[in-house]
Amino acid sequence: MRNRITATVVAAAASVALLGGSGQALAADTAPAAPSQLTVDAYKTWLKRAPGGGPTFKAFSRLPAPKQRAFVGYLQNARVFKAFGVTQTGDIPSKAKTKTVRYNRDVTFTSTTVAASRAAKSTKTITLSVTATERIFDIPVTSATTTLSYETGKGGLITGKGEKSGHKGTNFNAAFTIKAGATQLAPEANMLDAVTNWTATPRFKSAGTKPIKKLQVLTGLGDHGTATTLETIGS
Repeated sequence: MRNRITATVVAAAASVALLGGSGQALAADTAPAAPSQLTVDAYKTWLKRAPGGGPTFKAFSRLPAPKQRAFVGYLQNARVFKAFGVTQTGDIPSKAKTKTVRYNRDVTFTSTTVAASRAAKSTKTITLSVTATERIFDIPVTSATTTLSYETGKGGLITGKGEKSGHKGTNFNAAFTIKAGATQLAPEANMLDAVTNWTATPRFKSAGTKPIKKLQVLTGLGDHGTATTLETIGS
């Protein structure tokens, strides 16, 4: 299933939307030019200019100097961003459910899913979301969200009506510009996938020279369960 989704959606991701800062548009466009590497001072300057960067700037500034240097090192370490990924399963309905994967003692990756079910006479409206977040010293750096909604009928079967999908993201990693292609719907036997392709392009030599491509999939399993994943599919 995943191979088919990857091949289909990567090919369809020609229309690219820029996301970030303040929860909606990625702040990367305001980053200062720095072809060699990102420094602590340059990162602070970038955060001051980035839409919605205030809370991150305050949290980062409170770190002691050694942790600030380590933080900026993680930002421009391509191995860390490539490792950013989480898989998770859950029930419908379900309140916010979070799974944490620890990269090391400083860096964590989390996945939070929310699943709602609203019943009518003979149908249910299912609304799902998943947000994957990278944190450094417990400070959120990059997050990617995919959403999905659809209708189920008798026996919990997906009717094909009311199907919608979308995405949003925030990025306070000045070492990468992150873009997303349009979220695609991929129906299967009483399953529905919402699939978003994310591409992180290095802004500094220290972060590498090749874009890192990630696939985020949110699957609705009729009216009873969910499955989600964020994984690297190329670099």
